[in-house]
Amino acid sequence: MIKYISFDLDGTLADESFDKLVWNEEIPKMYAEKSKISLEDAKKIIYSEYYKALYIEFVKSWTDIEYWFNRLGLNNWQKLIQDMKGNVFVYPDVLEILEYLSKKYKLIIISAAYDKFLNVKLEAQGIKKYFSQVFSIPSDFGIPEKNRDAFFKVLEKLKIQPNELVHIGDDHNKDYTVPMSIGIKSFHLVRSKQLKEDHTIHSLLELKEKL
Repeated sequence: MIKYISFDLDGTLADESFDKLVWNEEIPKMYAEKSKISLEDAKKIIYSEYYKALYIEFVKSWTDIEYWFNRLGLNNWQKLIQDMKGNVFVYPDVLEILEYLSKKYKLIIISAAYDKFLNVKLEAQGIKKYFSQVFSIPSDFGIPEKNRDAFFKVLEKLKIQPNELVHIGDDHNKDYTVPMSIGIKSFHLVRSKQLKEDHTIHSLLELKEKL
């Protein structure tokens, strides 16, 4: 019997406006001001550092804003994300489906985002109240992405079996293939409507019929 419904956050409930603005615009702007260089030059340096951290240095915490502020010599990441929270937007189907499902199941978040971003995003759009627990895989378990170990950790925390959880997310591998491999029923959210498979949904509202 299904007890919990879990959602990915970025790309599933919230769009990428906040992340793009913080990582691609605001951090380079702050670095440009600190280093007294042009924004264009700052972006080249920052984007190069992002690439190096991910593909050369294999930094596990490369999506942690505190790590980047320390690495780049910037100050007050807390103020930045608070200032930018007005750029957090949830998709049109989110509030209706959360209201509907929360009456039948316990809802949780399973995300690879650090808790610093998760809390701001959930509070900015007033959807945090729908979730009984919020799991940040890197913050809570020290795991950089949603893999089998991460889902097992969540099951252990909730004290439930795989068949008591349903997961929904927009990444086919991390949100569908991985949880399905350990017995968690999952749905791949593809808002573009290009894929038509049994496990694919194009709107979260389809969950009313799928569950």
